[in-house]
Parts: sequence; structure tokens; C-alpha cells
Amino acid sequence: MKNLLLIAPLVLGACAAPGNIPLDADGPVARTIERVLQRTEAYMVMENPPVPILPQTPGQVAAAAEVARAMLLLPEASGTMLLITMAPLMDFHDMLVSMDPALDALERAIYLESTARLRSLFNSVNIHEPEPAPEPAPEPAPAQ
Repeated sequence: MKNLLLIAPLVLGACAAPGNIPLDADGPVARTIERVLQRTEAYMVMENPPVPILPQTPGQVAAAAEVARAMLLLPEASGTMLLITMAPLMDFHDMLVSMDPALDALERAIYLESTARLRSLFNSVNIHEPEPAPEPAPEPAPAQ
């Protein structure tokens, strides 16, 4: 039910400007991004994280989270830039959540739904379409 209540503000917010997402500090997008960041950061300081963490990973996560939080200070941000900024963090978050034996199936589904909603929102307002593949050159007419 809670997810259904968040859909309308997310969709309406995404319609504010083509390709941009309003980032009201108390809004659902900012809160969801912050929850994903906080959960990922919590895994970085765990004594026994669900997956082995390389020594440089906490610093990389902290730097990416800092960039994401800087974007949250803006009144709105491009869906494309949010996706580029958040995609590695969301992927890492999802891997950690998926491998966490301390979570039950419901908790895992709720956490994974946060990133799924963000990806869907960022993709839905992405105004940059992939460039179409060049058309092949026409074949020469057969010689007679």
C-alpha cells in the first residue's frame, strides 16, 4: 500500500520539466535516495558484511554518496544524471541486500523495491534516446 501512495507523487514530480526530477528535500524521491545511501553505508561499516568488501570500496561508496547528496541539494536534477550517479550505488546496494542472510524475504523485497522504483523513475524521464544504428549503404545495382 505504501508503494502505491508513492507512485503518484513520483510520476507527478517527474512531469515538472522534461527530463528533470524535482528533488524536494522532504519529497519521496529524496527520501528514497537517502534510504538507499544510508543502507549501503551501513553495510560498509558492518563487522561481517554479506559479501567481501575490498579495502577501497568504502571510500568509493562514500565519494559516490557525497555526489548523490550534493545532487539532492538541487531543486531538480536530470533523470539521466541521477541514473548515472546512482546506478553503481543501487547495483551495489542490491547485491548486498540480496546476499544478506539477516534479511527475511519481505525485508529483502522492500529494500530491492526502493532501487527498482528509483531506476524506473530515472529511466522514465530520461530524454536521451540511444542513437540509432547507421543505416547500411544501399547495395549497388547488378551489372548488366
